[in-house]
Amino acid sequence: MAEQTWSEGSFLDKFSKGVREKLISLAEPFRFKAGSDIIGVAEPSRYLYIIKSGRVAVEIYVPHQGRLMIRTGGVGDMICWSALVQPRLATAAVRAMEETEALGISGAVLMEECHKDHDLGFELYRALTEVIAGRLNATRLQLINIYGIG
Repeated sequence: MAEQTWSEGSFLDKFSKGVREKLISLAEPFRFKAGSDIIGVAEPSRYLYIIKSGRVAVEIYVPHQGRLMIRTGGVGDMICWSALVQPRLATAAVRAMEETEALGISGAVLMEECHKDHDLGFELYRALTEVIAGRLNATRLQLINIYGIG
């Protein structure tokens, strides 16, 4: 699969050229129709996705309210990191807000590659940690805003 130009700040920007090329070589193309679910809460997470085009909504289920959007994602964003973290179940639902194309990398294949190539494994888990930490911080700020803590 040919490398494309990604928006600045893309998940793929976090990697050295060699690791980025390896990740792209492992990827499969996916297309999701507007309004379709990419994954539901607590469903098995089999692929890590990097959005090529379109927008997605990350949603949680709130009792008596249904699904609540907690963030959106667009070109260059990574979704479904749970494909690489036990128990490999989605922690949130992801829905395509518009027609969305993504590169999907099998979590099982990626884990196998990490065991063989420790540089890839180090860079991948460093990048995942940065993304997860950023999302936890954003959630903290949302809670502060909601509850007026500060």
